[in-house]
Amino acid sequence: MKKLIIFLLCLAVLGGGGFFGYKKYQKNKEETTFVDVVPVSMMAQPAEYFNYQNEDMGGRITAANAQKIYVDTGKLVQNVLVKKGDMVKKGDTILEYDMTVVELELAQKENKVKLTEQKIKMAKKELEEIKNYKPSEDAPQPDYPDEPDYPDFPDYPDFPDDPEPPAPIVLAEEVSGSTPPASGSGTAEDPFIVNCGRKTIVRKNFLSAIGSGRRIAELHVYDEETQTFLFKWIIDGSKMTQMDAVLDFPVMDGMTFDEKTCSVSVNADAKMHGQLSFTPPVQENTDEFPDDELPDDFGMMEMPEESFEEPVFNENDPQNNDYVYTRKRIQEMVREKQNEIKQLELDLKNAELELKNARKQKSDGKVVAAVDGVIKKIGQAAGESDEETEETDPFAAPSEDDNAFAIIEGAGGVEVVFDVAELNLPKVPVGTAVDVMSYMNGAFSTATVTSVESEPSSYSVNDPWSNNPQNSSYRVHASIDDAEDFVVGNYVSVTLQNTPTDDSGAVIMPAHYVRQENGDYYIMKQNDEGRLVKQYVRAGRVLWSGEMIEITGGLDMNDKICFPYGQNVREGVRTNETTEVLYPGMG
Repeated sequence: MKKLIIFLLCLAVLGGGGFFGYKKYQKNKEETTFVDVVPVSMMAQPAEYFNYQNEDMGGRITAANAQKIYVDTGKLVQNVLVKKGDMVKKGDTILEYDMTVVELELAQKENKVKLTEQKIKMAKKELEEIKNYKPSEDAPQPDYPDEPDYPDFPDYPDFPDDPEPPAPIVLAEEVSGSTPPASGSGTAEDPFIVNCGRKTIVRKNFLSAIGSGRRIAELHVYDEETQTFLFKWIIDGSKMTQMDAVLDFPVMDGMTFDEKTCSVSVNADAKMHGQLSFTPPVQENTDEFPDDELPDDFGMMEMPEESFEEPVFNENDPQNNDYVYTRKRIQEMVREKQNEIKQLELDLKNAELELKNARKQKSDGKVVAAVDGVIKKIGQAAGESDEETEETDPFAAPSEDDNAFAIIEGAGGVEVVFDVAELNLPKVPVGTAVDVMSYMNGAFSTATVTSVESEPSSYSVNDPWSNNPQNSSYRVHASIDDAEDFVVGNYVSVTLQNTPTDDSGAVIMPAHYVRQENGDYYIMKQNDEGRLVKQYVRAGRVLWSGEMIEITGGLDMNDKICFPYGQNVREGVRTNETTEVLYPGMG
């Protein structure tokens, strides 16, 4: 027992000595370790120097209550019933379309639907007939007489060995940009052939390769168990868009497989990943023997005359196909006809969709005014030339009104719209007065903010001087007091009037001198004893694409702070005053 007590006492003495020794070592190290600090005044500027960035904004003049009319590019404008400067009321006819072409296209699409429906009826009728075919294996056998004495047959030539059964089709588990095709060169005459199973996935890099190379590929889909051809996707790279190659897709997307009949059907909401076809690939015939291997007199011996009864067929039906095809061939013909019907049903859906869209476009051919107002812009009917050509600034930025056929400016005059960053929205509440100046002619007027849109106009700010680049911007509408010299579409400068500021004491400094911890910001600064201490600060805006940050409290221009990263940066370490401000990328 005494030995245990002595051992524990010794262990306590050694542990305590080690702990105090380590603390002494740490203290001595801190006394010999220095961290450079630099005055805040050498890297920061008062926040009020940056206020101009948020007070001057760009805007655009628009009609406060306007109707913009865009013509249907698929129709011709036959009559224009108004001219620039006319007063119109809601419901007045502005223009009339020539409906001749529209009615002809509508009639063509109706005929296409009817023709496809008729083809489906005929194909279904043929399918029922094929199902009723009697296989050749069930044909009645004739009553042959006793075999006569036949002359000796000539020697048969040596036929080649029976061909081996065809090798099973190799099906790709996935189709990617590195998957070699089974055949083909990617042209319209010789497309890439890729054999797929029902579980095969088509990767987006394969679609990108087909689209960028403007190649053509056929994805042949087979049932893995029976090697039965089901359908194929025909993908034409010249018709693909960028959105067609952004996602992988399974080859059976939108398809339903019937295990009993070993066939597929197209779902009503199926997405077309190319042209869908149920036509099976053409199989090469390898069973023929060369004619030159047969002797000249082979099969030409004289046969004795004989008489026997032929099988009785229905002579009244010239289309009778009973006992013509084998049972297996009849099954293949049924599947082929079913695939043909599916293809026709798909064509019918497309034709019905085209007809539906054509009917939507058909109307009485008139476009009417939706507001009371003045015609500010009007185009010309087809075949007419503009009698008056407005002078335009060749260096002006394009306007969204340029594509409008007609513009009706309603009651309410014109307004200016401009975007404001989310952090600056408190500076422009409804009722705020702003100054507006036209870049085009120097026209000047005051305007009053009437509304701020609730949804962001963009989710980032491109101008790094304005705000946090990750900060959303919102569209602000302001009514112009004197709009006589302002033209709809002109770009203007918008300046806030007498912008109040509460930036007293706030500074803008490099963001890498500030650290974040659990949502709070802090700096490492020098205290009165010349040692580092942690100081929490209040942060405001983030500027210059994240390079600068606004500190609104907890920091003074006379403070001396260090770069807050590194193994020696901790509270209690001695400081060394310098004038060198560190920036990212400096050694």
